[in-house]
Amino acid sequence: MSSSADRDDDGLADAVAALATRARRRNRARVEQVVRLLGPAGEAVEDPEARDHARRLCHAVAGSAGTFGDDELAESARDLEGTLDESPAVDEVVAMVGRLRDAVPGDERPDPTILRES
Repeated sequence: MSSSADRDDDGLADAVAALATRARRRNRARVEQVVRLLGPAGEAVEDPEARDHARRLCHAVAGSAGTFGDDELAESARDLEGTLDESPAVDEVVAMVGRLRDAVPGDERPDPTILRES
């Protein structure tokens, strides 16, 4: 027989797991949007508006990923965010975007609602 506290703990663990799954889907969608904004070959790196939007998405990814223990993704997003604050070389951004994409954990489908928030 399980106690009420055990059921509460299980319910909390399930809620946190659901939040983490949703955050990972949103982060995957954010990373995909960063790639679209900057262009696969970095062709939009010189566009200040695209670069700023990508920087803000990286900031959101870094915070969310850090909250849910996706440390490699958080670090990659922070690194790219900082680089986009400067006048980065296209090759540098392309390499960093590749690292960011590689750091996205799991096979979660992206959350399509993130695309409507932009």
